[in-house]
Amino acid sequence: MPHNKLWDPWKMFDVKPEELRAIKERAKMRQALKAEWNKKLTNPWKGTHSGGYLFDPAVQRFMAMKATQAERFKGTLKSAAIAFSMLVLPVWFLTHQAIKKRDYDEKRYRNGEVMYKDREKFF
Repeated sequence: MPHNKLWDPWKMFDVKPEELRAIKERAKMRQALKAEWNKKLTNPWKGTHSGGYLFDPAVQRFMAMKATQAERFKGTLKSAAIAFSMLVLPVWFLTHQAIKKRDYDEKRYRNGEVMYKDREKFF
């Protein structure tokens, strides 16, 4: 029985073998760094010499970046459009719809199309 494969896993992602090897090495390095972090984090005697917290420069850089994110923000037309569509537009739309419904109901009440006992807002 011939062993013809319909697909070759080495060609599946269009990655050369050297690149695939580099990806696997980086994954191994990530796993080693995670294991080291967990080992340091779960050390029960860490509070006696290092002040009680685990210092990692990468985590410190990330926290500093998040704390100063507003200071480094540069507004663009795209960010203004996003802010407008997420903040101003929904408020305007809901207000417009509420006013339109109120005016429609008030017109029906004043024309006598709705009996007093059937009005929604009174009883």
